[in-house]
Amino acid sequence: MRKFLKLFLVLLLIVAALIFFAPASLLDRSLDRASHGQWRVAEASGTLWNGSGMLTYAQGTVLTPLRWRFEPSALLNGAARWRLLAEETAPSLSGVLTFSKRGLALDGLSLHTSAAVLQTLLPPKMVQAMEGALVVDIPSLQVQDKSQEGKITGHWQNAQMVFHEVPVDLGNVTFNIDNHQQGSQSTIKNEGGAVALDGSFQTDASGKQQGTLKITPRPDAPEALKQLLAASGSPDAQGAYILEMK
Repeated sequence: MRKFLKLFLVLLLIVAALIFFAPASLLDRSLDRASHGQWRVAEASGTLWNGSGMLTYAQGTVLTPLRWRFEPSALLNGAARWRLLAEETAPSLSGVLTFSKRGLALDGLSLHTSAAVLQTLLPPKMVQAMEGALVVDIPSLQVQDKSQEGKITGHWQNAQMVFHEVPVDLGNVTFNIDNHQQGSQSTIKNEGGAVALDGSFQTDASGKQQGTLKITPRPDAPEALKQLLAASGSPDAQGAYILEMK
């Protein structure tokens, strides 16, 4: 009996050591699998318990440095949970990341970064530059195999961009995304700037997207911008231009 207990304790210590020293790259693999390759942790270093890396999206776009600390109390509920620790200066990311049998859960996430990171996600022939401070908040988001549920809100302060070689002042932009099992609904609006934005978009469960973006030039909008809108959208009776997404 004593030999059995000693053997059991040795095996337990070995397993604990393997878990404790598990490389941070395992977090990257788990996030990659849960998000179907959309999200990754590049340059992962340290361990699963305490580590760091660079959070990337889609085609390797770097969003923010990442630091985390494992919270073992979640293991009692059959889940693995990490607390993301924000840097003192932007870009930074904070919140809680949880893996369980339900999928990936994001809670209280707050991303502070530059809008320039979005430029790499857009066609370079369309958008040549993006400036301003970007804040994205995710109070609660559940990511499952084929669906997402939760809300995402964003604020783009002092939004500036170069669109088809034309500089555009967008003022302060806000957007909201409501994800549900049937798809998602998104809105975008702004205050100030050279144009007024009013957009509404929908995505169904199959990933098909549709929506409209209403752009109204303000009286002091540059003439080059008005010409670009006239060539890109359909005018309405109020002097706005409607861009359709199908």
